[in-house]
Amino acid sequence: MLIRLIEMIEKNAESMAEDLKNKLLSDPTISSYQTLDDKTFYENIFEVYSRLGHWLLRDTEKGEVRTHYSNIGAQRFEEGFPLHELVQALVATKRHIWDTVLEKGIMQTAKELDSAVDFITYLNRFFDMAIYYTTLGYYGALNFKSTS
Repeated sequence: MLIRLIEMIEKNAESMAEDLKNKLLSDPTISSYQTLDDKTFYENIFEVYSRLGHWLLRDTEKGEVRTHYSNIGAQRFEEGFPLHELVQALVATKRHIWDTVLEKGIMQTAKELDSAVDFITYLNRFFDMAIYYTTLGYYGALNFKSTS
């Protein structure tokens, strides 16, 4: 069931990315994201959805997650994004994934609900790391800039 949930998200990555992009663009708490090129913004969201299974289950050392999100944190710092907007966007992405799973209504039995608990545990761990590494990358760029 865990794999089924991940496959459902990856299969619907395009529509989910478009939906979240539109929601985030209208969210006043993350107005800096409105400065991103529409295609780039969509591709950034799509990458999370389309690679979720790999990042949750196969990147056991989370090295790719560390590199990816540290780079995003540094890049967004250079682009002038406030850190709280990066965190809010990541939280909104996690919430959107979970809301989509609930909306699809694919958890009917006790076994499926147990798998959903496993899924949300993996999802929370992933986004906790994403927030942590984004913050590290952001402050790394800030410290680099202040010592230059």
